[in-house]
Amino acid sequence: MRVGVNPAKLDFQLEKKYHHRIIIPVFIPNFEGYFKEIFEVYKVCIASAFKTQHGRSAITIVDNGSCQEVKDWLKEEYEAGVIETLISHRDNIGKVDAILGAARSCREDIITVSDSDILFRLGWQEAVEDVFLNFEKAGSVAPFPITRHMYYFSTAVAKAAMKNELKFSFEASEYPNDIEDIYHCYEWDFKKSYDGVLPIVRKNGRQAVMGSGHQIMSIRRDVIFKLPQEPSFIKISNGSEVNWIDKPIDEMGFWRLSTVRPWVAHMGNNLTESNKKEFELLEVNSSIPDLIELDEIKANPSSDFSRRATLKLFKARFDKREPAPKLKANVQQDGA
Repeated sequence: MRVGVNPAKLDFQLEKKYHHRIIIPVFIPNFEGYFKEIFEVYKVCIASAFKTQHGRSAITIVDNGSCQEVKDWLKEEYEAGVIETLISHRDNIGKVDAILGAARSCREDIITVSDSDILFRLGWQEAVEDVFLNFEKAGSVAPFPITRHMYYFSTAVAKAAMKNELKFSFEASEYPNDIEDIYHCYEWDFKKSYDGVLPIVRKNGRQAVMGSGHQIMSIRRDVIFKLPQEPSFIKISNGSEVNWIDKPIDEMGFWRLSTVRPWVAHMGNNLTESNKKEFELLEVNSSIPDLIELDEIKANPSSDFSRRATLKLFKARFDKREPAPKLKANVQQDGA
């Protein structure tokens, strides 16, 4: 028998507090082998996200089947207010499935999905949001640029440059050392004459970089709901990020972009002294910006033939560079 009226029915309207959500999956099943030192990396990742986020942002952590010690620590961080939302899975349901499941429950206009070995730098959110506000067809934005990601599912950007919606040029980066550090963490060779020159696009007096990876990327909320709905049933890699996130964004005609400046560092599974020092010097973001509301953008799908033709024409018109130096890559890019 019900007695009285639920007070929530009398005061039912909820206030929008945030416009940016950060989602970080965590998977530490034990502290052996690859996972031996990784707990400290994850702690720095989450703490740096918390310190650098502005007042219109909140953090969601997805515990993807971690051991009990990690679960207990995550609960402590939740109780302390560092983590705004904590999702805990008893078993590992797969990285992409965990991320997209959490993202679809979010109400923020911008949703950042990040590997758990990223060190966030002060200003990264503001830089990413500025790209969304000035590049109206941006579907995703990564907070660090990699020249070799230029043609990684970036046909929609190439098409916009061909139609003069975006101005395009190759320009030397002002931050080659930071980019080189990212390459070295992946055990990639860095050739400044090639990798230090970025594919820049311009619009509304702002700059961005063509293409992005998927170690960390911010995605428009409305685009999240246009991605494949069926689960991948893949633990990690093996085409899951490609087929469930990267490729669909480009196929729908949305721009995949990066910031001109590297606003994050990649730590891998071991903290370096440089990582520790940078984190110790990290300042807290105390700003509370105005709420952002992005207009929904409509998909404009294209065929495989059309995308191949667009890239061929783009390369003939804009890309006069020498062939890319051979890239030595000894490790996979994916964390968590």
